[in-house]
Amino acid sequence: MPDPMAENGVLENQQPSERPPKHKGKHKKDKPWDHEGIDHWKVDAFTKEDNPTGLLEESSFATLFPKYREKYLREVWPAITRALKEVGLGCELNLVEGSMTVRTTRKTWDPYIIIKARDLIKLLARSVPAPQVSMGPMTDGSIVVILG
Repeated sequence: MPDPMAENGVLENQQPSERPPKHKGKHKKDKPWDHEGIDHWKVDAFTKEDNPTGLLEESSFATLFPKYREKYLREVWPAITRALKEVGLGCELNLVEGSMTVRTTRKTWDPYIIIKARDLIKLLARSVPAPQVSMGPMTDGSIVVILG
């Protein structure tokens, strides 16, 4: 039995010019809001005016640390507490359980800052020195960790 489709994908009894129209690329029309002056990769900083009421629920993260990190963490904890307090977070160092906890407070307005603080205490628990973990970029929308 002969194949009804020819080698070009056209039926034998259909002329090549009678193909059904293809609609490829019809979604690639120019958008009225998309112009050359827009920077698509720019990330706007999250400010206190973006969330003036703060967060509704309290979130917290805890991380365990090894016993040999206890002395070092006790030394640097006041600096970490000050840096987290600036962005509206609370923190706790529990030497009995060997854990560090960060939590949101009523003054916390940035919802993503708790995730950055969680990453910060994870790095401190994994023996990354506190001066190498930068606290400054926590407020300008960039990543919390700058090593080196």
